[in-house]
Amino acid sequence: MTVKVTEVPGKNRFEAELDGARVGHIEYVRRDGVIIYTHTEVNGAFEGRGIGGELVREALDAARAEGARVIPRCSFVRYWIDNNPGYADLVGEP
Repeated sequence: MTVKVTEVPGKNRFEAELDGARVGHIEYVRRDGVIIYTHTEVNGAFEGRGIGGELVREALDAARAEGARVIPRCSFVRYWIDNNPGYADLVGEP
């Protein structure tokens, strides 16, 4: 299973595709060098396959690449960061 994650800036989100079908997304808001992750959603038929985690990883890797800080308002993003402490340094206001 290969999940393709793509940022869609016009919609303020990253979208996950599996076999050409959109199966989930993570929404964000940008403000002064900070990305606030507000909601993560995976189609119920695809839950439990790591798609949400892949969305979060890709979104956080993109934030790191641009030097942005993150605020995880979404409980799933907060949970994921808590369980992947290598990303904890991204959290907080600049």
